[in-house]
Amino acid sequence: MKTIQNYLPPDAQALRRLQDRLGHGDAQMAELAGLDAAVPWRSYIGGPEPRALGRQRLFYMMARQVLDEAQWRRVLAAMREAGARFDYDDPAPASAPASGDPAPPEAAEEHKFGMLLVSGGGAFHEMEQLREFAHFVHEAGVSGLVRRAYYDSDIDLCRFTLADDPTTGEAARDRIFDAARKTITRFEFGGRIYQGGIPPESDG
Repeated sequence: MKTIQNYLPPDAQALRRLQDRLGHGDAQMAELAGLDAAVPWRSYIGGPEPRALGRQRLFYMMARQVLDEAQWRRVLAAMREAGARFDYDDPAPASAPASGDPAPPEAAEEHKFGMLLVSGGGAFHEMEQLREFAHFVHEAGVSGLVRRAYYDSDIDLCRFTLADDPTTGEAARDRIFDAARKTITRFEFGGRIYQGGIPPESDG
């Protein structure tokens, strides 16, 4: 049986072109790639070290594109026949407000090392990034200078509220910035927007 060999993943620019061609937003691309909430699609197309798209995940994405629904259902049926158990159909929607509009997502927040961490949409992956940020800031000895880290889920952007301390020097601000760069996918600092680095994903 032939197998794919010498695989080189598409780079971030190629994935952005694919996304533009499909006309999908980040959430749709995450669904197409079968990503869970902890791994945002943007981590594959942004930051100094974008994740590498494994061949199995790319195969899954392209199969979703080229197979019609009946063919795709046959693949899923074969997976179940092989012993896999999974849910595929979208779950029944929860009861909606009387107006018919979907209920807005609830924010999630917690305190860590004296900092208030908030995800506006209550997203798991955003809270994980914020916790990692708090950990690095604490290790750098500057947690007392960060009052709040707020992840605006609607625009996928994290903003920080720093303590109004005139003794805060550039070195301390640099340590806060370094912590954000290591952990936050997209953040604002000093009036500019940056993309943080996330380590590549293993092929699996």
